[in-house]
Amino acid sequence: MTPEEYVKLLEKVAERHGWKLNKDEELVLEFAKGLLENKKRYGFAYCPCRFPIGDKEIDKRIICPCVYAKEDIEKYGRCYCGLFVSKEVYEGKTKAADVVPDKHAEFILKK
Repeated sequence: MTPEEYVKLLEKVAERHGWKLNKDEELVLEFAKGLLENKKRYGFAYCPCRFPIGDKEIDKRIICPCVYAKEDIEKYGRCYCGLFVSKEVYEGKTKAADVVPDKHAEFILKK
């Protein structure tokens, strides 16, 4: 699959969740490349903004879209990495937060 084809898949994922992809097409394409590379390297499309640690129970939380995405998009207007945004952010009705706390790092530290 090419990165461009993967972007089409990501658009469907976003639509299914009621989200949109970031308007920055270059950024989205880079994320698609990173996700494809992680899928090739690790067997799963781990978020390219985070690193799998080798614990399947923990690492499955960062398969894109990660388990934190829904809450982050609702609260901050975007997911941690900024690949997915709310429809309101996409339409310019509201602004996404500049920084989203890394809930995954917090999760790992609590373990």
